[in-house]
Amino acid sequence: MAVVFDASVLIDLFNKNLIGDRRARLDHLVESLKKQRTKVLIPTPALAEFLVKAGKARERYLNELSNTSAFNIEPFDQKAAVECALLLEEAWDRRQQGKVTNTKFKFDWQIVAIAASRNAKAIYSDDADIANAAARVRIPVRPTDDLPLPSSARQQAISFDEPGSGGDS
Repeated sequence: MAVVFDASVLIDLFNKNLIGDRRARLDHLVESLKKQRTKVLIPTPALAEFLVKAGKARERYLNELSNTSAFNIEPFDQKAAVECALLLEEAWDRRQQGKVTNTKFKFDWQIVAIAASRNAKAIYSDDADIANAAARVRIPVRPTDDLPLPSSARQQAISFDEPGSGGDS
């Protein structure tokens, strides 16, 4: 089984300053996928979007993605190009043309086509345009904020002693 991460998820995943529930959700997701031996596919268009703002860390991020067995970088190859053409033929009408820039359109649809051509079971993304494209091929998109929060990250309820229950008097 395989799933896809898009740039929005990669950016947060590699953001060392990300804390709180979002960090806990992403870390829990990666650990769960590793335990299930689920491959995480990184489409090359998503990789490009992620790396464009990586600066000096670009090489380190690329090495980490390339050398971690859980991640596979997937190209926009012939199989994905055919899938993309079929998707576009059905979806690209005049109303769609006015809503999406060519660049955005190409990246999003290429990411979804790579996911579809690799039989991905889900795409993890916070991008509404990815979700719209993926809906056409019936691949569920899972936003980060909808991921389960691990029990270890949930705040414990604070209990206060009731007056007269043996607490400080």
